Amino acid sequence: MNVHSLRYAVRTLIGPWVVLPAAVLEVLNFVQRGMPWRGETLWTVDWFAISLFIIGPLIAGAAAVDASRLTRPGNVHLVVGVSRPHRPYLRAAAWCAGPVAAVHLFAILAGLTFGGLSSSNSWLLILTAILVQILAIGWYVAIGSAIGRFASPLIAGAGAALGSFTLIYLLGEGGKDVFEPLALGGATVSRLGYEYDPGYLLAQVAVFAGTGILLLILPIRMRSGVRVPTAAGLSLALAVAGVIAVGPYAFPSDRLTASPKAPTLCTGAQPTICLYPEHERFEAQLVGHIQTLSGAAKAKGYPSFVPNRVEEISRTYRVNGKGILGLDIQADAYATGTIDIADIAVELVRPLHCEQLYTGAPPGEAYWQREMSLHATLLSLAGLKVNEEDYPQQIKILSPEQVRAIFADYDRCNLEGV
Repeated sequence: MNVHSLRYAVRTLIGPWVVLPAAVLEVLNFVQRGMPWRGETLWTVDWFAISLFIIGPLIAGAAAVDASRLTRPGNVHLVVGVSRPHRPYLRAAAWCAGPVAAVHLFAILAGLTFGGLSSSNSWLLILTAILVQILAIGWYVAIGSAIGRFASPLIAGAGAALGSFTLIYLLGEGGKDVFEPLALGGATVSRLGYEYDPGYLLAQVAVFAGTGILLLILPIRMRSGVRVPTAAGLSLALAVAGVIAVGPYAFPSDRLTASPKAPTLCTGAQPTICLYPEHERFEAQLVGHIQTLSGAAKAKGYPSFVPNRVEEISRTYRVNGKGILGLDIQADAYATGTIDIADIAVELVRPLHCEQLYTGAPPGEAYWQREMSLHATLLSLAGLKVNEEDYPQQIKILSPEQVRAIFADYDRCNLEGV
């Protein structure tokens, strides 16, 4: 690229200008909802795919307008009846996709750097997922470029943008248990405990790269003043349609797979506290809160409140073993960065190792009365205010013997003491 080609592109094409609204969308996405994604590499990558729900149709429309203008009177000789008719289309598409892809890549890398690079996931798969998003940008542009060859600029731009929105719902809505090439992420909840499926990512790379190239080189001809595909062009279009139609049934259907790994960032003793590397930023708060609560319980004769070990759980990993408590960081903490000691007290009295809390009918009133009484008792031992109006169930401050009996029931996952 040189100054002359840049000047020519910004004067004659719409595509290069799309980078401006794209950059605004990336910044807005970066700061949205207090940046809860930071620290988790997989969630960070998926989070930044949110912007592509708008950027994708936008660049498809812009690419369609530029491709359409190449076939208007005065320019049509550039793409019809020449030895390499695809070259002008490729240049126009590159000026649209290139700057947007660069801005999107910068946004993801900035998010990863800002949030920290500790990860329980494979970096090779993380980088492949980033590549998928970059190729998706090129694919949106390729769709717009193909559509623009057969319609006027206004119709082509509107059709490509609306068509791309439709494709997102057909090929990327998620939750359909089939392969969806436009399932790029867009996560608004933690992905901790999951890993990318390599087969799914490779299938996306193949679909985007293969069909995108076919769309970009799709040749046309003029018949009675109307733009129509050549025989080869029709074959390429049918090949693309065939891949899209067959893909859901030929490729892997699960984009994410369970990765129930135990946390590895451990500190202290009695209790030992273990977190995932992704949540290292919470370590000082969590350790401080747990030591405050455990220390108060020890000092006042409530040893049952003091576990041997506290392990953070993920969406697929659960604790299992006597004296081991699970720790589930509440979603609000991801955005605010602040953890309330009262929330940690909940975790220290909740038997997250018991299957009943995850499947089947929810625990009954007796369970909640006991849990809330345990919670109020632990807070009172630490000298923290207990307001009975904050509890939906009737509570009471328990004796050491009552606490010991409830935890003995919890060891057997007898949650309601019956």
